[in-house]
Amino acid sequence: MGLLVPERSPSRELLDGDVAADDAAESLADIEWIHRRLGGRLLVRRHVLPLLAAIPSRTPSLLDVGAGTGHVGRDLAARLLRRGRTLRVVDLDRQAAHAALAPPRSAAVGDAFRIPLGDRSVDVVCSTLFCHHFSPDELRLLLAEQARVARHHVVALDLARHRVSLVVARLLGEVAFRSPVSRHDARASVLQAYTCSEAAGIASRALPGASVLPAGPLGWKLLWTRP
Repeated sequence: MGLLVPERSPSRELLDGDVAADDAAESLADIEWIHRRLGGRLLVRRHVLPLLAAIPSRTPSLLDVGAGTGHVGRDLAARLLRRGRTLRVVDLDRQAAHAALAPPRSAAVGDAFRIPLGDRSVDVVCSTLFCHHFSPDELRLLLAEQARVARHHVVALDLARHRVSLVVARLLGEVAFRSPVSRHDARASVLQAYTCSEAAGIASRALPGASVLPAGPLGWKLLWTRP
């Protein structure tokens, strides 16, 4: 690929497998810490909150795919509540141990390839740090399935594969992460992440008209709006 962008190296992250509930909770807490302390939460607010605010309904709806503890939906709901509106959130995760950490009223255990919701049933479908877990063919299927249930928008935020990202992942593992699962998965995530141009190529086949642009110093954003 180049000096600063290594070849993509798919691997299975530990958190995607059969990890003990306590270990999973500790690693998910690390992920939430990243969002809160390193700008991920601000990035989500910047790119997702305006989409929700523009929905005409006083109670817009959000599906967070691969939601883990549901911290993304909780934060967006709190922000929207400040504007006098209620956000209806569905936190979807295929791992029951992860979904158990999300708010009970919003948590749902299910397969992202077969989302247990009807066509055009939620206003916005979002995901954060989710797309890199899948092969290009799998990601095309996932994006098409998200478009099926989205009434208005599909938006995804993910990291980009880059040697700078690898350095950041290693530093976080040494000084910030509590979980050995997080330390392993951080490096694996970067090595199997997509560049902005790779993600754009995948999205063009699954979601015609989607845009994929850089977002933040080390990531990209996909946005598709229903015609």
